[in-house]
Amino acid sequence: MTTRLWFVLAGMVVLVMLVSTSTTGALWHDQAAVDAGSVSSGSLVLLVGGQEETYAFTALTASNLVPGQSVRAPLSISNGGSTEMVYGLSAVTAAAAGSADEALAASLRLTVTDDAACAGPQNQDPGLPFQTALDASATFSGRDLTPSAFETLCFEIGLDADAPTAAASGSTAVTFTFRGEQKP
Repeated sequence: MTTRLWFVLAGMVVLVMLVSTSTTGALWHDQAAVDAGSVSSGSLVLLVGGQEETYAFTALTASNLVPGQSVRAPLSISNGGSTEMVYGLSAVTAAAAGSADEALAASLRLTVTDDAACAGPQNQDPGLPFQTALDASATFSGRDLTPSAFETLCFEIGLDADAPTAAASGSTAVTFTFRGEQKP
């Protein structure tokens, strides 16, 4: 019986040790809120002719244009946002409904300079003057504008001196598409 009593006492001691060690483990827990301040983003707003969306560039309208002649007008490009931007002319389209319209559109040339008054050639920025056929390849990029800054470019559309007679009585409507991106 004494052996049995020893086993019972030893079992109780082991049981008390197991119960006491499982309940004495402590987990510490606390929490605190930290005000991280505010986070805001900048804005990117490209304005063409002072407009955010669509601008009717009526100053660049010509009728009865003959080979060798051109029409030019200044166009203001500005950064209405709060972050630096790089912009450029990303697309040019010329609407042509008939064969005379297509011949006219194919004979037009685009020249862009930094001459704000469109008075004539001046010292040009890198990349300007920009001269090309008035088609899908008429694009340029890399023009920098800081917030609230603007620049005025001179857009000139000219009819080639050797335009075909098929372009006579043609008409077209030209659309310039500009793209602005945040400066890296």
